[in-house]
Amino acid sequence: MNISIFQSNLDFIKSLYFNEEWKDEDCKKEILEALEEANERIEKAFGGSMHRLDKYKPSIAAVEKVVKKFPSTLSYILDNGRIPIQSAAATNDIAGSDASEYVPILAKEGIKWKVGGEDVRGGLLMVDSSDDGEGNTLQLLVNFYNDKIDIDAKRVKVLRELRDLGLLVKKDIQEQELLCYSCWKDSQRRFKYLVDWDPDALIETMIGYWPLIHTIFREEKLFLLLKAGFEKHPNIGGLLFVKDDAEVNALDTIFNQFGTEKIMEILHPIFSPQNYYPILHHIFTKAPDHIPTFLNKFPWATQLRDHHGRSLQQAVLAAGPDIMNANNFLFPMLTDDQIREKDPITTLYPFAAMAVGEHADLEKSFYLLRRHPSVLERRSISSSTMVNIVTEKKRKRSDSIRSR
Repeated sequence: MNISIFQSNLDFIKSLYFNEEWKDEDCKKEILEALEEANERIEKAFGGSMHRLDKYKPSIAAVEKVVKKFPSTLSYILDNGRIPIQSAAATNDIAGSDASEYVPILAKEGIKWKVGGEDVRGGLLMVDSSDDGEGNTLQLLVNFYNDKIDIDAKRVKVLRELRDLGLLVKKDIQEQELLCYSCWKDSQRRFKYLVDWDPDALIETMIGYWPLIHTIFREEKLFLLLKAGFEKHPNIGGLLFVKDDAEVNALDTIFNQFGTEKIMEILHPIFSPQNYYPILHHIFTKAPDHIPTFLNKFPWATQLRDHHGRSLQQAVLAAGPDIMNANNFLFPMLTDDQIREKDPITTLYPFAAMAVGEHADLEKSFYLLRRHPSVLERRSISSSTMVNIVTEKKRKRSDSIRSR
């Protein structure tokens, strides 16, 4: 029976009973039961079809019509445990197709009917219970890829649409661990979109008790994370110095996980000479144990200046005498020009930088003064003040020694 004949029969029955031309109530009851069964089968048919949107590609408007007419189709569960929005967020590798463009309308209508429950945003935050399922619908959306077609750019558009509808919010990036799920080569556009939206999520996302960078065990993911970290947080050394709750730097974690040689191989294209990234400034001041490794791999970085305009030597001096002493080989390498150059931030000459703080090194300070006393003739308020400080500290230290 085709649809037109079925519709004709319905119109005939409706007219017959409406005009009371047929008064057999038992017949009417059987017809209504048949129609109820037919309606259930119709809803079931549409429910199953909602899981095959990638195959038949109806218009968004057509899908909206169906779910408004048959809301139960939004919750139709397949044998694998998925509802339609989850099938749309996943992808069909065998057929080489994708139905992610339907996710926004399914979520929007799903909220009206509380699909999945009160607080799951129309099914977006509903846990995927399929055999191979991990995470929820939103995580499927940012994670899935297709071997036969490139769906990454398309899914970025879906994320934008969800954001415009208020169905994807900034806090989701961290709370739903979306950077972790999207940090793959085949979903790197989605990863970049999320990173651009919330750069701090690179540092602040926690996977269990650990910062994201401390939980990465795949080389592909590590490269994308490190690269994004240096792009978004260059002034703090990217993600290399994000610490876990045991105060362990990410640099040490990934060295232990991947090995020194592999990490340097991963970092090399990120710190190529064309990128002018002052990686040694951070290594010398935050991870001096790794200086030989980085100095050997990136020797050209010794000539760079950081975002403050500091040379490598100035960055080490500004970090304090303790850091300078940990990099003792730099001290005798200071050139005359470097000794005569003020720090662009503190405006202190090197001799003055060595004389301040709890761990001031007066011997090194006077050594620099002896090498270039001309810095005292530059009428710098900070310099003359520092000379007085150095002299006073030295006098007090001598007095203390005599009194023992």
